[in-house]
Amino acid sequence: MPPKRSVQKGIYVYCVIRSENADFGPIGFGNSDVHTIEYRDLCPVVSEAELKEYDVDEKDVETHRRVVRRVLEEHDVLPVAYGMVFKGRKNLAVAMSAGYAAMKKAWPVVEGRVELGVKVIKPRNADMNGQDEEIRRGIVGFLSAASVDFKNLDLFSDRLLLNTAFLVERSRIDEFSERVSAIIEEHSDLRTNYSGPWPPYNFVDIHILGKSRKGFRQARIN
Repeated sequence: MPPKRSVQKGIYVYCVIRSENADFGPIGFGNSDVHTIEYRDLCPVVSEAELKEYDVDEKDVETHRRVVRRVLEEHDVLPVAYGMVFKGRKNLAVAMSAGYAAMKKAWPVVEGRVELGVKVIKPRNADMNGQDEEIRRGIVGFLSAASVDFKNLDLFSDRLLLNTAFLVERSRIDEFSERVSAIIEEHSDLRTNYSGPWPPYNFVDIHILGKSRKGFRQARIN
């Protein structure tokens, strides 16, 4: 038999919060314990994980998302790109230092806010009499009145009339949900999928990659 491959472990970062000494239990990769590591006033949420290049694997991506959604239940979350794993605490501290200014800039975007997703789907062979754009603008306008910002996402299907992410204050989630219910009632001929709350993935994108490759993208905020 060939020798068993040695698995090198590293520190995987799921997201960043502002709460020290938080522990979320064994919900990470390989049931590893998920907890925070203190770095100034921003604390990466981490667990032990294999030190490797993380390809887009459905199971791994779902683990990342599940952890972040659990953290979101109790904390404002600065999402971190999938696959950020470091050899040790020293390497992570160097990367956090390099990305600190970008993360501080991003924090006001996510503080007290979540992302909610709305998809509106047309029936098969539906004839909207050329009103697709008018209906789309009406729905987005109505929902955006209860949000901070929105981002129209890819219409990856001919039947997809609307695919939009909304950035919503936690205090206005119920109001936003009521508006979604009104949309469902008004457009009963369409199918509306409402999802979330999610971390604001579509409004900030943090890559903690060290001084030479750190990245930050922030969508427009009104």
